[in-house]
Amino acid sequence: MVPAPQPDHALGPVDDDWDAAEVWLRSVARKSRSSSGVTAATYRFHLAKLRWYCENVRRVTPSRWSLQDVEAFKDFLADLPADALCARNGMRHVGSDEAGYTPFRVQPAAGSRSDIERFVHAMFKAWHGTGYIRINPMALEGAGTRRSINARRAVDVNLYELVLETMEKEELDKPAARQTNLRDRFILVALRELGLRASELVGSMMGAFQQIPDTKTKRHYWVFHVSGSVAKGGKERWVPVTRTLLKVLEDYRVAFDLPPQPGIDETTALLLSPQTQAVKIAGKTVRQASDRRFFGAWQELTTRQYLYAIVKNRLKATADRLRKDEPVLADRLEQASPHWFRHTFAKAALLQGQSMREVANLLGHKSMDTTMVYTNQDALDSVRAYERENMGPASET
Repeated sequence: MVPAPQPDHALGPVDDDWDAAEVWLRSVARKSRSSSGVTAATYRFHLAKLRWYCENVRRVTPSRWSLQDVEAFKDFLADLPADALCARNGMRHVGSDEAGYTPFRVQPAAGSRSDIERFVHAMFKAWHGTGYIRINPMALEGAGTRRSINARRAVDVNLYELVLETMEKEELDKPAARQTNLRDRFILVALRELGLRASELVGSMMGAFQQIPDTKTKRHYWVFHVSGSVAKGGKERWVPVTRTLLKVLEDYRVAFDLPPQPGIDETTALLLSPQTQAVKIAGKTVRQASDRRFFGAWQELTTRQYLYAIVKNRLKATADRLRKDEPVLADRLEQASPHWFRHTFAKAALLQGQSMREVANLLGHKSMDTTMVYTNQDALDSVRAYERENMGPASET
């Protein structure tokens, strides 16, 4: 048995391992280059998975782990048992206060497993460095392989349009169904045409859509402001808003009884649920759902997990439609995720003639090297240069 936590350590008074983890996470949040808290929030979500595993499967707290416990956790992540997946209540996963809840909604893909393992490694390294544990059980394992960027991960235009077409054919017999449909359409179009990270979309407010004047043309233009509080690395930016996206936004807002266009500095959450939340008017709690809808007391969707589930469900619905006649396309669509739309945005911007620097700014990349990986631009430039030197003008195939 690995020794219990050491009595003399630098974390300060802690009740147990989970309290020790929270102390470390607060330190991570303080040291983060971004004020958005995305890193700490992601770590906390991984911590929930680790804790559930420790309390329901292995029943050994992390501070007492050995190398064998680390290997058992990796095996668990690679092949989750059925009871480790979160139960569903109709179309939604049950909440944390309901029976059948777990923090695992799907079988983690290889990249997700790597992320979780690197989180656990970072926690053990911090615990060992502060003297909380005498032995780091992952010292021989390393931090795991970082998730690589695959430039092929983009949603083809025809598949993207087919997803929207599938949504158009959906039966919307109730107001809530229409609200959900228009919200999900807005999400897909926003991801495709703004190139946002999932955390940037769910963390923004309606007021992120802003009008700016051009004194030269005497016209006003809509832009989306990615504030430093939600942007990775705290790097704010402004992304032009297309007419298509603005129209989808207006339809979505009207369905939720909001004015078509956002007001200046509007603080309504960008993503809303047809379900309502508790609200007080003049000191009195509004209890009737119909009354809460009247006052616009919509629940807010502010986690990447909600966004991921929404996008994956929409993509799967279209994949199911394709499965019989186009199984390869169906498989590709089911593999897609919200981040694929970011790749799609980058490639489309380059094809429209924007420079690598402009696209890097739109994506919020600090280095153009990252943008080039997203788009395979470095390989394309090499091919073009070779053709100019050796084969004359390049021809399309």
